[in-house]
Amino acid sequence: MDVPLRLLEYFVAVAEELHFTRAAERLYIAQPALSKAIRRLETELNVQLFVRNRQGVALTDAGRRLLPVAHRMLADFDTWLRDAQAARNAAERVIRVGYHSMVDSTLLSAINKEFARLRPDRHIDLRLGDWTDPAGRVLQGQVSAALLTLPIPGLERLDYEVLIRWRRFVGLPAGHPLAARSSLRLEDLRGEDFIALPTSSGPLQDFWLCTEQFGSRPRIAVEVDNSEDWLQAVASGLGVALISESSARIYQRPGIEYRLVEDAPPSEFAVIWRRDDTDPVLRDYIRACLAAAESTAESTAESTA
Repeated sequence: MDVPLRLLEYFVAVAEELHFTRAAERLYIAQPALSKAIRRLETELNVQLFVRNRQGVALTDAGRRLLPVAHRMLADFDTWLRDAQAARNAAERVIRVGYHSMVDSTLLSAINKEFARLRPDRHIDLRLGDWTDPAGRVLQGQVSAALLTLPIPGLERLDYEVLIRWRRFVGLPAGHPLAARSSLRLEDLRGEDFIALPTSSGPLQDFWLCTEQFGSRPRIAVEVDNSEDWLQAVASGLGVALISESSARIYQRPGIEYRLVEDAPPSEFAVIWRRDDTDPVLRDYIRACLAAAESTAESTAESTA
């Protein structure tokens, strides 16, 4: 019998919500994909777990008995994984840190320098992920911390510290009529097709679409999982996309022009970690991030004074 833990996670979400749509929203996956996964689980177990009706779903007797078992299995595996990763990191004298997009080199260099001062016997192993995992592998225990843009799902299990706030720009295909202006406002972008992060990125997708500010979600031309696909989509003229000031500096590409969006709320770049992680090495990494952010902000202020 092959029952992946992911299927048990999906089962728990449906069992607790007793509604496929709400469970899918909680998991940040499409509702049809969730329904298919539950059918697969029922097939693997050869037992019906839910009774479907017009009001939603109800647990069968077998489903009710499986729920505490699934909770224990997921919790036990989570504990084992964290212990195993901690032992591996200690043996290799490393702290693993996730990220999605290129990090501002000045800030990253300052973090590395401060961490080396605090922990000269450790080194940082940066792990690139994509936007399909908005928490940057932290929740899975694959990394101890991640350098990411907020908001992200799962914050009830995470802690974070905002390191820097960036203004937001918009990436426009070269030759776009709006590129003739030095800066823009969100209203100027109303009616444009947008390049979007994947649905699985949860609240991050709506943040970069400025759904709240527009009052509704703008038209999505295509969803992309990573920075390179994002750049290609904009350069190809598929749509426009918001981006942080830092990323606009880093991701200079032929065929893309960036313009400041004056009234877009700033993006918050943060270090995140699991709330229950008390590893002293992690705590020193967080201290390094905060000290680096402060020194970088002071240097920027002095250079612009």
